[in-house]
Amino acid sequence: MVKTSSLAVLLFVSAISRLPAQSGDTYVIRDVRVFDGENVVERQTVVISQGRIIAIGNAQVSVPTGAQEVAGEGRTLLPGLMDAHIHLPIFPVTSGSEALQQSLAFGVTTSIVMGAAPSQFVARIKGLEDTDPTDIAALLSAGIYATAPGGHPTQMSGPGGPPFPTLTAPGEADAFVAARIAEGSDFLKIIYDDVERFGRKLPTLDEATVAALATAAHARGRIAVAHIGNEQYARSAITAGVDGLAHLFEGPTVSADFGQFAAAHGVFVIPTLSVLYAACGMPDGPGFLKEPETMKLVQPRFRTFLEMPMAQSNLRCDAASQAVRQLAAARVPLLAGTDAPASGTTYGASLHKELEHLVNAGLTPTAALAAATSATAKAFRMTDRGRISVGIRADLLLVDGDPSKQIRATRNIVAIWKRGVRV
Repeated sequence: MVKTSSLAVLLFVSAISRLPAQSGDTYVIRDVRVFDGENVVERQTVVISQGRIIAIGNAQVSVPTGAQEVAGEGRTLLPGLMDAHIHLPIFPVTSGSEALQQSLAFGVTTSIVMGAAPSQFVARIKGLEDTDPTDIAALLSAGIYATAPGGHPTQMSGPGGPPFPTLTAPGEADAFVAARIAEGSDFLKIIYDDVERFGRKLPTLDEATVAALATAAHARGRIAVAHIGNEQYARSAITAGVDGLAHLFEGPTVSADFGQFAAAHGVFVIPTLSVLYAACGMPDGPGFLKEPETMKLVQPRFRTFLEMPMAQSNLRCDAASQAVRQLAAARVPLLAGTDAPASGTTYGASLHKELEHLVNAGLTPTAALAAATSATAKAFRMTDRGRISVGIRADLLLVDGDPSKQIRATRNIVAIWKRGVRV
């Protein structure tokens, strides 16, 4: 297991000790439109108690005495949103919690960390996930990336930290995956990308090693997700047996059969249009900076990511939007993810923009909402959230208006609950 500094652990434990415990409050939301993760149902009454949804139905639903009343008329109740692709800042040690606080402030109740450097995973990311405090977004994490020596993202690990474990051949895959699971990884993230499009070609794994990693993950009951650099890598990773793609890809066009190819192999895809568009010279950051209501919730340390240009801006993103349309038509599960805090993105706010990008690329608003709720929960095997049904944990978002008709209504936040605690 990776060793961490005693100072980092002390700061982490101190921060956790100040977080609030789970609340036993009971709430009733009356006459509310419900998006249950798949469908929209009008004029429902929803009761929350002891961190879970205990009743859903019409006005005759039994409500415990003393329940706090929340007006639902003209509003929509959704499962708490999920960002299927984020990373946490490496330094300082407290910034991971701050990132997740900002996520929760925008209604993102669960975030999936798509990989971490060895120096941050065990002490910080895994610790936050295991304690699941109610004032930050919940976590799942891939832990340390599977990559080749000198491959992406070893160049980002920083000086003086623990060595970055890597592998070079299929025969090393089983031991590599076993080590990641022993550290607490929830799933495996594979880097299959030489990043040549950004001007510097780095080593990457071969298809046989990707296949061996996927097989080793499956043998241990974990899914394997691949970061890919172009359509060729995407097809190769899918052929190798990964469960999902952590990105789509830049380019002027996509092959006409890509959607059907993905569907035939049963994968899911996280398009991350926000970060791809930023790489293609169309970042969301400048727009966010002109939205005072949004920026009130963006912490100063994360504002810099919105202001930061991508290193490359002469790429094209036609392939990504074309691929989204193909994948949707082929009924490939699409998940909403942002890759925050990559240049031009930020925690929480960028997920709302990602939903807009998905709708503009051809999804219905309801399909986009599913991408940020039930589809992500299903892909990552989270059976206790992502839907609104009796017995599910009360991770919920209440908004004014109807985002199933106008997707921007997800921004009209009225209330947020995590595990039944109103934020």
